[in-house]
Amino acid sequence: MGKPPMRCILDTNVWIDGVVGCLPEEKFVKVSLDTNWTGYSAITRLELFGFPDISKEEEQKLTELLSNFTEIPVSKDIIDEAILLRKANNIKAPDAIIAATAKITGSILVTRNITDFKKIRDFDILNPHEQF
Repeated sequence: MGKPPMRCILDTNVWIDGVVGCLPEEKFVKVSLDTNWTGYSAITRLELFGFPDISKEEEQKLTELLSNFTEIPVSKDIIDEAILLRKANNIKAPDAIIAATAKITGSILVTRNITDFKKIRDFDILNPHEQF
């Protein structure tokens, strides 16, 4: 019997690492190939494109990359879960929304910032630099 299908939400830093080359392309590709579904939170798109020093080339590369994945809108259910996570774990609002997106979609969070999320109970995290 094969391993169970894996669903992943990619944190903002994974996209940044992929664009600037900190995460080798083969590891970035492996993240999506080793899963049966990969998405990202709408807050991730805000964080990526709202960065003041983003170049047109980086915007174009991000737009192309993101087009291959599912963007999860910030729904009432996600905000309700983010509120609970933020209260219980004292994390920043964007991190709470991204974590809530992973929880609500039944996904593993793929992030380099393990320390930002390790306080959350019953929550699976993968570091793409170490585990893919």
